[in-house]
Amino acid sequence: MEKRRLVDESFLATHPAKRWVHDRVVELLSSEATVPSFSTAAMKLTAMAKSETVGLDEMAAVVELDPGISARCLRVAATAAHGGRNLSNIQEALFLIGVEEMRRIAFTVGVMDNFNHLRVKVNWQQFWLHSVLVARLTERLAGAFRDVTGMEYLTGLLHDIGKLILQHYFPREFESILLRAMERGCGHAQAEFDLLGLDHTCIGAALCQCLNLNQQIIHAVRFHHHAVHPAHTCDPTGDTGFLACCVSVADTLANLGDVNIGGHVKIAKSLDEQPEWQYLTQFFNCRGLDLELNDEIEKAQAEIAALV
Repeated sequence: MEKRRLVDESFLATHPAKRWVHDRVVELLSSEATVPSFSTAAMKLTAMAKSETVGLDEMAAVVELDPGISARCLRVAATAAHGGRNLSNIQEALFLIGVEEMRRIAFTVGVMDNFNHLRVKVNWQQFWLHSVLVARLTERLAGAFRDVTGMEYLTGLLHDIGKLILQHYFPREFESILLRAMERGCGHAQAEFDLLGLDHTCIGAALCQCLNLNQQIIHAVRFHHHAVHPAHTCDPTGDTGFLACCVSVADTLANLGDVNIGGHVKIAKSLDEQPEWQYLTQFFNCRGLDLELNDEIEKAQAEIAALV
């Protein structure tokens, strides 16, 4: 990662005690040991899933190169949701689960397997459930306005990835952040900024940049807590805030369903009154959305169960 600032230099100049955290994060993200490397198979599948000319046989040949993805595809295909039948090969599994499900498995396995050494005593099962649920909801919400590409699911999956950097390399500070967020109900991002001078959104965005992900993903991860901020919606290099708004609404829904590790901002307004949802419906033509939160939670739980 090129040498860069995660927050304004003016802030660092007036808060010198917090500069060490910023400099340490930049140093960590400059190291290949910190930045996760997704398997070649996962990256190939991501590209192949976008092509209408690629067949299942070609995808199966790639899946077979990665034992982890292969095992998860077979396990998901063998669940009751897909008939619970005995399978003979990867081709059968992919035929049953379909291209979209295979792509989700590749994304989720790639992220979860890279962050399986979690140090702070938190209900990490809830963290992963939150991440997968937000991924599913982001894709559903985006699909109500435009055709989805897989980028939506990946963005939702990665939206809180900065928290994993904080918990692993700053475990003591992360525990203080959790306590502060739970006591004040102010949300993790605010508690992080108060204590460290930066938050998981800028760390997550920097990590996504290190992974050479699409700029829309980077922007959405960075601004998912401030999706309608003019700095984002008016950025000529962005998507006018669309993806960040989808992630923000998905995150709100997950918190309404109490799927989180605690400390989130209490939501007083109804979803229809959320500025991000109002922004989406004001500027984009909604095709219609039939969404049942409890059903999505159950599907996310089943998805996690099939992968671990």
